[in-house]
Amino acid sequence: MCGQINRAPLMKRPVTKTILAIVGVALLAVLTAFVIWLVKPSKTLDIYILDKTVPTEERTEHQSLHWVLTHQKYVQQDQSLYQLKEDYYGFFPINPQQQQFDFKSISLREVESVSSAMDMAYYADTYGVYYNDWYTGESPELNDKQKVYGGLNQNDYLMLKALKEKGKTIVSEFVLLDKSTSNLVRRKTEDLLGIEWAGWIGRYFPSLDSSACPNWIVNRYQSQNQGQWSFAGPGVILIHKYGKILVLDAEQALKEPLPVIETQPAFARRFNLPDQITYSGWFDLTTADTTNRVPAHFHLKTTPRGDSLLNSHRIGPRFPAVVSHNSSYSFYYFAGDFSQNPVRPHTCYFQGIRLVDFLFYSSEPHSKARFFWTYYIPLVQGILDETYQQKATEGTGKKSG
Repeated sequence: MCGQINRAPLMKRPVTKTILAIVGVALLAVLTAFVIWLVKPSKTLDIYILDKTVPTEERTEHQSLHWVLTHQKYVQQDQSLYQLKEDYYGFFPINPQQQQFDFKSISLREVESVSSAMDMAYYADTYGVYYNDWYTGESPELNDKQKVYGGLNQNDYLMLKALKEKGKTIVSEFVLLDKSTSNLVRRKTEDLLGIEWAGWIGRYFPSLDSSACPNWIVNRYQSQNQGQWSFAGPGVILIHKYGKILVLDAEQALKEPLPVIETQPAFARRFNLPDQITYSGWFDLTTADTTNRVPAHFHLKTTPRGDSLLNSHRIGPRFPAVVSHNSSYSFYYFAGDFSQNPVRPHTCYFQGIRLVDFLFYSSEPHSKARFFWTYYIPLVQGILDETYQQKATEGTGKKSG
């Protein structure tokens, strides 16, 4: 017994060294990725960003765009990186507890000069901020339709018109044309861009139980259906601007609970997108005229009962997810809340991070993080890169001329 050697400490040393080596390699890889991003050349692209829906400090409605801009090192004319909390037009929360806010809107006299200076516009969200968002707990008696700030206004429309006339790139998203905008401005914008809102918005809900859905949706549906609400599992809820509620439940109306974005092969190859991906965010039902293309559609995979529900309101199971125009100007309309994603802001500073993007999302079909990494980033990055290349080409042409 005295001659036996205790080998346990000797066995632990190689394991400890291995762990330290792995940690060291990982830290070196992270540092290297940051240094490569740091020394990567920047690209100048002046972008007019509009976000009117900013009830919190996080700026979630344009945070995804900011991630892509920073990761790709797109900078402003003065060579500074875009700042999430400063470099946009729209609503600026200062102190929600004390009800302090500010907003930055384009004036009529600025439209011509700003549209000329910009290479691109991104209307991230125009819905706005409402009293029940901003004055949380302060005035519960206030009507939830009372708006603090939001909706497209005449100058926003004129900015779009000027950008189109100058052949600039325009990107806009979900609720650009919703009821927060006046009918006159909506109609003019629809005519300008060749799209029309059908009056419906919708969203997937992982549970349709009355305790899991917003009270106002449940109450409104019950008022329209003799007090009934017999849903429990996942499904999709559609809401019309005049208040009608349609519920498509996975038990009876849907073969698959989640909407699917189906992208045409040529568009998918162009932007390195998956042909199909599930989508769990808000979307709207929009039509496009013949001047535009629809390279991606939402598809609600309905049962005969679901088809009957949709048909009774003249809704089809497939409708535009992305509308595009690439002729005299470049235009993209995302008919979903594409920018509303769970973003880890600091990951944008590491070159090559997308090689390991699977570490940042689950394989669950409803994962918004998965949508952000595999669909939103390549789509927006591709649009930015094409706009930058077009700017470089035009600049070369001017110099040659």
